[in-house]
Amino acid sequence: MPNSDENEQIGLDPYRIPIEVAILGGGFAGVYCGRHMAKVLKSAGLDAKQAAIVSDQNYMVFQPMLAEVAGASIQPRHVVNPIRQLCRGLRVYRGQVESVDLKKREVHIDTGKFSTGVILEFKHLVLGLGAEIDLSRVPGMPEHALLMQNVGDAMVLRATVISRIEEANSEHRPEVRRRLLTFTVVGGGYSGVETAGEMLDLLLETVKFYTNIDKSEIRVVLIHSRDRILHTLGESLSHYAMKKLRERGLEILIEERVRAVTSTKVYLQSGEEIETSTVVSTVGTAPNRIIRQLCDEQGLPHDNYRVKTDTMLRVEGFENIWAAGDCASVPIANEEDGACPQTAQFAMRQGLCLAENIGKTMKGHSLKEFKFTGLGELASIGHQCAVASIMGVQFSGIIAWFMWRTIYLSKLPGIDRKLRVMIDWTLDIFFPRDINLLNPRYTKLYQQVHLEPDDILFNMGEPAFSLYVVQKGQINLENAEGRVVRTIEEGDYFGERALVHGGGYLYNAVSEGQSELFSLSGAAVLPFIQTSRRFRRVLAKTTAQVSAEAEIESVVERLNADLLKLPVCDVMRTDIATIDCEGCVGDAIELFTERRFSTYPLVSGDGKLAGVLSREDLFDFIKRDGVTNDTKLSMIDPMHLPTCSDQDSVEEALGRMIRFGRYKCLVVDAEQRLKGIIAVMDLLGEAVLKEKVED
Repeated sequence: MPNSDENEQIGLDPYRIPIEVAILGGGFAGVYCGRHMAKVLKSAGLDAKQAAIVSDQNYMVFQPMLAEVAGASIQPRHVVNPIRQLCRGLRVYRGQVESVDLKKREVHIDTGKFSTGVILEFKHLVLGLGAEIDLSRVPGMPEHALLMQNVGDAMVLRATVISRIEEANSEHRPEVRRRLLTFTVVGGGYSGVETAGEMLDLLLETVKFYTNIDKSEIRVVLIHSRDRILHTLGESLSHYAMKKLRERGLEILIEERVRAVTSTKVYLQSGEEIETSTVVSTVGTAPNRIIRQLCDEQGLPHDNYRVKTDTMLRVEGFENIWAAGDCASVPIANEEDGACPQTAQFAMRQGLCLAENIGKTMKGHSLKEFKFTGLGELASIGHQCAVASIMGVQFSGIIAWFMWRTIYLSKLPGIDRKLRVMIDWTLDIFFPRDINLLNPRYTKLYQQVHLEPDDILFNMGEPAFSLYVVQKGQINLENAEGRVVRTIEEGDYFGERALVHGGGYLYNAVSEGQSELFSLSGAAVLPFIQTSRRFRRVLAKTTAQVSAEAEIESVVERLNADLLKLPVCDVMRTDIATIDCEGCVGDAIELFTERRFSTYPLVSGDGKLAGVLSREDLFDFIKRDGVTNDTKLSMIDPMHLPTCSDQDSVEEALGRMIRFGRYKCLVVDAEQRLKGIIAVMDLLGEAVLKEKVED
């Protein structure tokens, strides 16, 4: 078999590397499969380089100890192991799997911005890809919730908790202090319970160093959708865990779901609201993108996108495709229709069994069935307390806690990591937890946000974090009384004023129907606004719209009630100049030169409204290279004004202007044909004339 150097291709094409086994995924299943694969290949007379493992990180995270990293009990680097050291001899590629072609037996890997990537030509493929995060089902969750999926998430959570208590120590406003000292964890499974317990320990142990905060002000809330937490452990242990956690001060809300999240509130399905500045989500997983693609497009059998395998861990209907871990639905022994749970102990053993069966396949031997049924389950709930069910025997309290530490320490890969964790645990007994604020947070440039009808994006007065763009649907900005003061439609943006000027949002943002938004991080947007005159000029338009809302409202107060009740057809102007949207730049320049108005409606040949062309937009367009008098106006992205019917009242038309922050409203019929225009200045003129007549 040629080595990698002989397979490298010069140019922009990815390197093609023929191998025996390609292992996708750097979790428990993939890494333990890789660790054993070197021995398997050697026994088959092959070099360990004939197997490759692909992971988006170059380390494996020991998930059971993540909560202790968040609680500052152990150091982050002690729960991660370099995959290259764990899987010695194998090829290891850090990168994203772009695609898998089962017919060609190829895996395409993106290995970074400055490399051409790699194509692995495999004989056997192992699918060990874990689940992905999908928080989009809860409005506001993608933008405001912290995760607990990897060591970086645990570090961010630890830094956030310390940051909140530091800020609360200096805050004098009671309502803000309450939010800062309230911490909400969503999800009552193992990760959620252990995270909540460790957060509570960290807060209660470190609050004594903050002279302006009393322990009674600390509030940690755990929200779970089922009737009890740690549901798989059994009813008695579940109730014991709830009892102990509540005794220590943890609030547990069961049979409750989160409806929406903002920067200062969690909205529950029951109607209750929790004011908080910190939300941690341990729910919201979704099938891996590559697994979904293989199931939908290449026919892999699946159960809710968990790839179905036989008892030998081979994918049903395929001789050379294998699966293990979270992405696999592996039959569990002694049960007819059951599948192995998605836990570390099963993933580890599946990886080992899978590697052994690939070796047996190479030698032509009979395959080994996966018969492991589990040794038990454990969960640490903090404060030297845990719950455990081992071989059918239940334990709780400090004995279970000692068992939890002993068992997981024995499973932690690497002698050096074991020693380091033991030292951390020993120091934790004698010394206070580390409260240095080292924040590893990376800026999220953008997030996609999904909103259901009447979902709240943000509340009036909340601090601004993002600039929003409406991709689909409509957002209403409402004042304190619930009146809509402005409508944001598809293609429009909002939130820039609060980002630039601070002071919080002026209105509540509520979704009119189902809406899709892009949330652009303020940390990324603000430098452009502050350094670019063009950006400031564009954003000044929407700032002017906010001013227009107040100005139009003041005009309404000056108008006679009778005038407000008149139909639009009685006051609109019909002698309006228009521009053919299929016309040329020269035609528009001629009209703008002859007339004094700054905007003109764009209409099609049959009189239907297509938008509005402003003098400023036309001027910006003609400055582009290649634009001549004969250039079609259809090349310009038109602006839009609010529209109304000629039978609407003047008051209704003004309401539309207020909601859009415009001084004019176009009058159209049911087929969107332009009939006239109504402007604030014309209404003021009508009011003045009426006053003179009455005098």
